[in-house]
Amino acid sequence: MSTRSKSTDYDAFGQIVRHRRRQLGLSQEALASAALGNPDRKSFVSAIENSRLEKITPNTAQKLSGPLGLTAEDMPASLRWPTPNDPSPIEERLQALERQSAVAQVEIDDHAIARFLNKKMAATFDRSMSDLYYDRLSAGLTKLQAWTGRPFHLQSLLICYALCLTYLVISGLIGFFSGDITIGAIRPFQTWEAVSAGLQLASPLLAFLLLGLGMIGCWLLIRPFGRRRLTEGQTAARLAAVALVSGLCCGLVDYVGAKTMAAAALFAVPSVAALSTLQPRRAATYGAAGGILFGLMAAISSGLTDNGALAFLTSLSEGFIIGGIVGACAGLVSSLIAAQIPDLRPSQLAAAGGGLGIGALASLAGMLVASQFSAISEGMVGLFALSWLALPFANAALDYLSLGVSHAIGRHVVKAAPRVAALCLLCALDLALALAFMVLTVVMVGLGLNTVTWLLGIETLSSAFLQTSANDPWGAGVWLTIMALTTATWTWLHFAFAVAPLVAGLLARHLVEEPALRRGPALAHTVDFDASLGALVVLRSLVFFGSWAALAAAPIILLWQAPQLMQPVLQLGHRLAEALL
Repeated sequence: MSTRSKSTDYDAFGQIVRHRRRQLGLSQEALASAALGNPDRKSFVSAIENSRLEKITPNTAQKLSGPLGLTAEDMPASLRWPTPNDPSPIEERLQALERQSAVAQVEIDDHAIARFLNKKMAATFDRSMSDLYYDRLSAGLTKLQAWTGRPFHLQSLLICYALCLTYLVISGLIGFFSGDITIGAIRPFQTWEAVSAGLQLASPLLAFLLLGLGMIGCWLLIRPFGRRRLTEGQTAARLAAVALVSGLCCGLVDYVGAKTMAAAALFAVPSVAALSTLQPRRAATYGAAGGILFGLMAAISSGLTDNGALAFLTSLSEGFIIGGIVGACAGLVSSLIAAQIPDLRPSQLAAAGGGLGIGALASLAGMLVASQFSAISEGMVGLFALSWLALPFANAALDYLSLGVSHAIGRHVVKAAPRVAALCLLCALDLALALAFMVLTVVMVGLGLNTVTWLLGIETLSSAFLQTSANDPWGAGVWLTIMALTTATWTWLHFAFAVAPLVAGLLARHLVEEPALRRGPALAHTVDFDASLGALVVLRSLVFFGSWAALAAAPIILLWQAPQLMQPVLQLGHRLAEALL
C-alpha cells in the first residue's frame, strides 16, 4: 500500500479513537492505562488522535480497540488485524495463484473447445452429400423392393394393376369436370338426365367427397387386419361393413353422375387387401358374401336411376353376378398370393391386384354366360370390360415396365457412383423413357379399346377417342392424358429421388465442399472458432436440398407452364396405334 494511503488510514484511525473515547467518557490517561497498562502513556494516545505518529501497526490498533469496543471491521484497511477465520499469508498467496490458474484454465478450455468445433465441422466435409445420399438411396431402394418385389417381378405387376384401378377412377373423375366422356357406345362417367342443372355442376364435387369419405371409412375398418388378432365375428362384421360402405358410396356416386362400375374400383382394392390376410377358404367365403352385398347395394342404387321394374331387376341381377364372382375369386386368389410374400403390407397390395384381376376375368366370363339367359345389358358388359380389364391392364403393363426399368437404373446408380457425364446420360435416358412410356400408354389404351370391340362386339370407336384426346389433351382428352402421366410416375420418382439428388450433390461439392476442404489445413494452426466454416456447413445443406427440390419439381413446373407439351405425345401415340390397328 502507498505511503499516502497509509497516512490517510492513520488520520482516520485517530479520529475513530478520539470519537469513541469521548463517546465512552474516557480520558486519555484512562485509555492509556486500560489499553497499554500505563497511564503515563497518555501522550502516545494524544499523538495517535492528532496524527503525529509516522507509523501505527495493526497490533497497536488492536490494543486500543479493546477498551473502546471496536472490531477489526471498524478499522481502516491497513490497520486491520487478522481474525481466526482469515487465511494466513501463505494461504492468501496460494489462493491468488489458484485464481490466476483458473483464469488461465478458462482460456485454455475456450481454445480447446474452438479447436474441437473446428475439427468436427471440418470432419463433416470428409464425406460429401453425394456419399451420404448413396447410403440413403440404397436403403430406399431396398424398401421399394420389399414393397414391389425385384425388378420385373410378378409382385410388381400385381401391385401396378391395383394402383391402376385407382388411377382410372381418379382420372375419370377429373375428366368429368371437362364434360361427359364417351368411348363409342360406352359412357364410363355420365350425368343422370333427370338431375337438375345445378346438381350437374356440383356432381363432380359430390363424387369426390363421397368417394373420399368412403375410402377413409374403409381404411379405418380394415386397418386392424393382420396387425392384431380378430375373432371370427369381428372379422365378418368388419368385412360386411366395408361392403356396406362401398355399396352405399358407389351407389350415391352413381346417382349424382359417375357410373358405379368404375367408381367401385376404389373400394375393391382395400376390401381385397383385407381378405388377403385370411385363410383361403375363409377368404373365398367372406369375399363372396361381401361381393354379393356390395353388388346388391350398387344394383339397388343403379335401379333407382332407371325407369320400370324390369330395369331394376336387371340391375339387381348384374349386381349379384358381378359382386359374387369378383368377391369369391378375388378373396381366394388374394389369400393365396399373400401367402407367398413375407411382408404383410406389400403382400396385401399385391394380393389385391392379383385377386381383382383374376376375379374380374372370371366375372366377365360369368356375365357373358349369364347374358344369354338374363337381361344383362350390352352396355354393362362393355363398361365392366373397359373399366376393370382393358384400361387398367393396358396402363398396368406400362407401369410394370416403367417400374422395372427405373428400379434397375436406380440400382445401377448406387453401384456405379456415376460422375457428371454419367448423370447427364441418365437424365437423358429418363426423359426418353418418360416420353416412350407415355406414347406407349396411348398405344396400349387404343389396343385395349380395340380388343373390347373385337372380343365382345361392343363398338368403342377407339380411333375417334384417341383423335379427340390428341386434339384436346386437357379438355376432352384429360382422362387419357392423366393415364399417360401416371405411367411416367415411376420415371419421375427415379429422377426425383435418384438422379436429382446426385446432381445436387455435385453442385454442393463444387460450390461448398471443395472450398471448405481447402480451409482444413489452416484450421490446425488456429485457436479461435472459425464461424465461416460453420456457415459453409449450413450453406452446403441449403445448396443441396434447394437444388434437389428445384430439379425434382422442374418437370412438374414445366408441364404446368406448358401443358401443350402433351399434345405431340398423344398425337404420336395415336399415329402408332392407327398403324398397328
